[in-house]
Amino acid sequence: MRIVIIEDEYFIADDLAVEIRRSGHQPIGPFAELSPAFHAAASAAIDAALLDVDLHGRASFEFADLLLNRSIPFLIYTGYSREVIPSRFARYVVEKPIPIRDVVDRLCRHALVQGSPRDWYGVGP
Repeated sequence: MRIVIIEDEYFIADDLAVEIRRSGHQPIGPFAELSPAFHAAASAAIDAALLDVDLHGRASFEFADLLLNRSIPFLIYTGYSREVIPSRFARYVVEKPIPIRDVVDRLCRHALVQGSPRDWYGVGP
C-alpha cells in the first residue's frame, strides 16, 4: 500500500515513514506543505494517507476533501481537539498522543474496511 504522509514536524514525519516501511508499505513523502502533496496525488497512485491538520499555519482540509472525493482512506493524526475539525472529517480523527505504530495499524485497518486500495486485489500498478 502506498501511503501519503502530510506532516510538518520532522521527527513525527520520519517516525511515520519508518513505521509505514516496517509494516510493509511504501511511504510517499513526507510533505510539510500541501502544494507538493497535491502534485504527488496527481502523479502517483495513492492508497491511503496520514494527515496533520496544521502545516505551518495552513490547514490540510483541502487535501482531506480530495481524498474523500477519490474514496482514498485516510486518518487525521493531530493534537488538535475534535472541535476544530470540520464535522465531515470527525470519523477520520486520531488524537495525539498515540503510538505511531497504532496510528499506522488503524490506517491499514481503515483501508481494509473501506476496501479501496488496489493492492488488496492485485490490480493496478
